[in-house]
Amino acid sequence: MPITNLRFETTWTIPYPVATTGSGTALTVCRRLNDPQLAFLTQTSFEDEVVYLASMGQEVYRHPTPPGEDVISGMAYDPFRRVIWCAQSTANQDSIIAFNPDDGLLTQTLAAPRSPNLLSPTGLATNGFFFVRGGGPTLELWTTAGLMLGTRDHPGRGVTGLSASPWSYCFVDRYSDEIVVIGPLGNELAVSSGVGAAGGAAALAFDYVTHHQMDSHPQVWLPNGAVGALGTIHHPDTP
Repeated sequence: MPITNLRFETTWTIPYPVATTGSGTALTVCRRLNDPQLAFLTQTSFEDEVVYLASMGQEVYRHPTPPGEDVISGMAYDPFRRVIWCAQSTANQDSIIAFNPDDGLLTQTLAAPRSPNLLSPTGLATNGFFFVRGGGPTLELWTTAGLMLGTRDHPGRGVTGLSASPWSYCFVDRYSDEIVVIGPLGNELAVSSGVGAAGGAAALAFDYVTHHQMDSHPQVWLPNGAVGALGTIHHPDTP
């Protein structure tokens, strides 16, 4: 199957909410107090904080990372459990933790021993059913109960950020400065050149809070107010 070429356009930019050492950044779109917000974290020379941004980058809340979880390198919001799962790059590499975005409190620690090829996790994604954790050329697929289902290597790639997207996942490749879309089993589906400064992308976050279902992206639009036949994506009773 040929790989599709995509192109993303920059629509707006904001400065980093905190100064960064440049060693790692994580993003995820979440619900905090039931409002859609962008959770942002970057590695600093002091205790890291998770910053929550509302529309157009307005900061609305921040809290420190859970005690002892100091090198978070990937964040992934779980739309069903309403927690943010995290992977860490240099400490606690063999676990995936979760905290509540409402107050920042740790809610769960899941044992997740790395596969031999995954030297340092630098990205995490979840759609609420599975985790994808990655770093370097290696991606792992996990259940949310902590069972590893398999791994897949992408030679020459350097995974540095991951996000779930409808029926797929996507990651930033820091080596080629590309955004790569992969299928549920890790096969590459599409690729786009990076956005922003060349080689500067460190994380990405698909808005899985307000665009989590494929039927919110119909391929054929109906007239405003029209309802399609039962069984199609345009009927409200279609599962």
